[in-house]
Amino acid sequence: MQIEFENLFNDYFIASYGKNYIVIKEKKYFDRVVLLGSSIDNCQDVKTLFSDNLFYEKINQLNRGDYNFILFGTGKKLKKIPLKTHEFIIKNNIPHESMSSISAFKTYNILLSQGKKILAFLELET
Repeated sequence: MQIEFENLFNDYFIASYGKNYIVIKEKKYFDRVVLLGSSIDNCQDVKTLFSDNLFYEKINQLNRGDYNFILFGTGKKLKKIPLKTHEFIIKNNIPHESMSSISAFKTYNILLSQGKKILAFLELET
């Protein structure tokens, strides 16, 4: 499905999506990705995308100023993020949202157009 381009000026917005993929800068990404600015990391193992280990690995690679919002796209249905991850986010007062992936794709683009620095963990199951 094509996403509206109106008011989107960032090269790294999600241009379109389909069954288990998204398109960013005319390149398709499949299954699972972690996005931050121009960094797009494929996450091959389904069990690791929402694991505490991957979350802490990404957080430890970044400075707090590198992101100001964390977005979780959990697939077709809303799923809970791990408790330790949620506790870390709350303890550090980081704005965040967890939602179905299609909603997350649209939210990601909106936040990007508002100048937010989004760290997004996206399950591309739609």
